[in-house]
Amino acid sequence: MGRSVLHWICVFALVALPVGGCSDESGATECFDSTYATIQETIFEAKGCTQAICHGEAAEGGLDLRAEFSHAALIHTASSVDPSVKRVHPGDQDLSLLYLKLRAGVEGTDLGSLGQAMPVTGTPLSPDELEAVRLWIRGGARAEGVVEGTMERLACSGAFEAQPNQIYPLPAPEPDKGLQFYSGAWSLPAESENEVCFVTYYDVTETVPPEARVPCGDLAPERDCFAFKRSELAQDGQSHHSITSMYIPESDPNGGDWFQWECLGGAKDGEACDPTIAGECGDRSACATPPQTAVGCVNYFFAPSDFSFGSTFTGDSFTRERLVTAQESTFIEDLPPGVYSVLPLKGFVAWNSHAFNLTHDDTTIEQWVNLDYARQGERDWLRRQIFAADHIFGMGTIPPFEKREVCMTFTLPQYTRLMSLSSHFHQRGELFRMWLPPNELCTGACNPPSASPDYESRIYDDPAEAVYADPIRMDSAEVDARSIMACAVYDNGADDPFEVKRHSTRPIAPSCGNPFANCGCSASARVCLGGDSEGAGCGGDDAVCGAGGLCDACPLLGGVTTDDEMFIVFGSYYVQPPQSGGSEQP
Repeated sequence: MGRSVLHWICVFALVALPVGGCSDESGATECFDSTYATIQETIFEAKGCTQAICHGEAAEGGLDLRAEFSHAALIHTASSVDPSVKRVHPGDQDLSLLYLKLRAGVEGTDLGSLGQAMPVTGTPLSPDELEAVRLWIRGGARAEGVVEGTMERLACSGAFEAQPNQIYPLPAPEPDKGLQFYSGAWSLPAESENEVCFVTYYDVTETVPPEARVPCGDLAPERDCFAFKRSELAQDGQSHHSITSMYIPESDPNGGDWFQWECLGGAKDGEACDPTIAGECGDRSACATPPQTAVGCVNYFFAPSDFSFGSTFTGDSFTRERLVTAQESTFIEDLPPGVYSVLPLKGFVAWNSHAFNLTHDDTTIEQWVNLDYARQGERDWLRRQIFAADHIFGMGTIPPFEKREVCMTFTLPQYTRLMSLSSHFHQRGELFRMWLPPNELCTGACNPPSASPDYESRIYDDPAEAVYADPIRMDSAEVDARSIMACAVYDNGADDPFEVKRHSTRPIAPSCGNPFANCGCSASARVCLGGDSEGAGCGGDDAVCGAGGLCDACPLLGGVTTDDEMFIVFGSYYVQPPQSGGSEQP
């Protein structure tokens, strides 16, 4: 039977279906014990997607959405309409065809070559149902467990205990196509937050193909490197950020500079290991130095003395080269043709991981990084990174029930080709905007331009990323013509008083001992939340605030926990100076 005929039979079959799932008289749905099982029942089943002639026995488009087959048919599986797009890419809804089709049904948009919206007829998902699917994907798209905020949006009755978000392992590249680094699994207890640093060792001198090998150049003179053109990171959804970097100086992993190696995760967790023996720790484990609370890897103990030379709490160091910076469960950087990066054939990966666990269950955090080789003929210009953090705490002190916008500018080199921009702030960041050149340099406080921004982001744990398929050229010698302006708005309870920073909900985290952490606030800094005296100083005494009031509201400051704030711009670019022939070599 032809596909178009099958499609229309599917449409007619769906027209006759009732809309909605099984509900009680109140309209609440009788749900299952996991988010995915509830999505299966209230969306795939209730919307008719599993009818035999559609994504049931007929498996239209090769997709079978019946309960016993649907999860395996979705996760990390290439779609039939475009094999480069997965049906569900765990951690990223915008890379998941299922979500794109469901969203198109809600918004009434055209997917072009990606096919029709879902469902093909009848009632689209409600905004709450669509958001539940988004949260499930961002939480790791697991078959089991409850993802925070999903069951209520699926109209479930009863109380549900959320479990920690954990993602499926990232499939490694084919050996002749690329390689994978794995972090191991560090422990994050229930109701905690931590930022840790640890190191793993690698040696790929026997596996990298000759056509991907290059001299390291300025990165590591007289050493050999491999070139790569694409990077992808996957990490558990409890992560707030991951900064992976490479310790560049040559060092013997079993010499005296590295004080301790142990298996991180898996059945051998905590056992001593030899980092030069691949796979010694077994499945879902890595031979690593001990995870230690260390913001930006500053003062990390179990490493050579120069490991932290020039370190800042943003993860930079004189001896480390940044590899990937990710703020979400997944991060992909697919460089334009001719752009590449390099790493030594053997060395050390520094994992700087910041995560929080708001559930009542202990969990672990794992990370995977895939690198795809750049071969001869694919290497012209070295990729460079933007990490504009000179004004990381530029918001200053924002009193309770007020908001503030702060701005900065930064300048890129002449002949820049800008490839991407993204942003970073924390939970009270309300709006992050950027304007491409020209911009006059800020010399102190400055205000946002009146023109519409070129970049805008509002969700702190799902920041927008602007990717320029045709890189932005910045050839001018004039500084203003290469300067980008960034502005961020921080709201400390101005719009909703109960969103103010509160002493009673301060994080209980090892990183609170960092000098750049502000966990809660002193009694003298607190003011009333609620009551007749809201906003009045109360010195830690609830009685000052009157009936219904609490002495609990705190000023908002810059700092390293998610209860503090930051102001950072990320991005990538390369420099293409005018020249006749030749390439930029490392």
